[in-house]
Amino acid sequence: MVFWYFNPYLCGSHFNIYLVHKKFLKASLSFLKGATIWLLLFFSPIAFAQTETVTDSTSLAFLPALAYNSDLGLIGGGIINRFHYRQGSSPFYSYTSLSGLISTGGLASISLFHDKPNLFQSNLRITSEVYTSRILEDPYFGIGSYQKIPNSTSTTDKFYYFKSFSAGFDVSLRYPFKTQTTGNQLDLLTIVRFNYNTPWDNLPQQLISQEQPLGYNGGHSLYFGTGFIWEGRNSEFRPTSGQYLENSIKLGQTWLGSSYNNWVFKTDARNYISFYLLREITLANRFSFKHTAGDVPYWELAYVGDEETIRGYPSRRFLDDNAVFLNTELRTWLFNIDAIEAEFGGTLFFDVGRSFPNGESLQAIAKDLKYSFGFGGNASFFTPDFVLRADMGFSDEGMGIYFTAGYMF
Repeated sequence: MVFWYFNPYLCGSHFNIYLVHKKFLKASLSFLKGATIWLLLFFSPIAFAQTETVTDSTSLAFLPALAYNSDLGLIGGGIINRFHYRQGSSPFYSYTSLSGLISTGGLASISLFHDKPNLFQSNLRITSEVYTSRILEDPYFGIGSYQKIPNSTSTTDKFYYFKSFSAGFDVSLRYPFKTQTTGNQLDLLTIVRFNYNTPWDNLPQQLISQEQPLGYNGGHSLYFGTGFIWEGRNSEFRPTSGQYLENSIKLGQTWLGSSYNNWVFKTDARNYISFYLLREITLANRFSFKHTAGDVPYWELAYVGDEETIRGYPSRRFLDDNAVFLNTELRTWLFNIDAIEAEFGGTLFFDVGRSFPNGESLQAIAKDLKYSFGFGGNASFFTPDFVLRADMGFSDEGMGIYFTAGYMF
């Protein structure tokens, strides 16, 4: 999601517009079961204003939401944001967001998110989210299904789509360390995640009813995990140089309250380099890997396919124990329109990767990689950090169109 507010902590006594870009996929992947949603928020210049002379205040605003992607169709809804500012707490004392979404693809969801820095006057920062969702066109193309499906991006074939319901919560506790020499930051993570999923009212001729993967009759996952985030980019929202690394490992066991015994490891590494060729161009690369082991329900398996992994394939197109993929983008800004404080640019991208079962050899993994390529347009309004993006990805099974907020990575 994208949230805007004035943040005095970033610019002394002057007003400054600051963008908080919370990756909606990460917070809601469990209840959307892999179907990615991103929001474009359009609103009048009602902002959350604050100055350093105010010691304690709150700001409340409603933001309408509108987005589109090939998996869920047109998405609409609204978000209520509440910021609580208190002198000595940065970037805010607390932040709460209540959102509701519906889509033409049958999604209906509600989410309550809370962010509390400086927990108990310490450096600890806790974020939590409670969510519930129902979707009428949840994709399932099978586990380990790698044969080509012509026009898999079309949702007209109901054989690959089913009805599902899910609910759960995520809690993340972060403890930051800043390096004195470079200013980079290392955050240690503690993670608790609960998710309940169940298909419902599906027909016998649908693929998920025929295969009945683990989790078909419903169940819940309860994970406890840890990890770290290394933040070395020059900007969180519009990076042109630096590196980013996130690693996490989560354990789910029946004796801890989960329906399944399994564990999940994830790593995400990003690098940014800029050079000048007629204008400044940024080469952005991301490498991501997810490994699952044990009794893993279908909604927790690794996958590629959607606007967060390999664009041009439908959501969760390739589902298996592991997934590895690489995203490469060339980004540039082309021209400005100063009268409306706007900037416009473009992106060329190439995505490659695949999912694979445990025990697969490296030679076999490299033999059947999935590719996609495409282009996109970017727009920035009011502040360089606010980026709107439209991507069009092409694969050997069709085309994906995504209107979203913020860069892919």
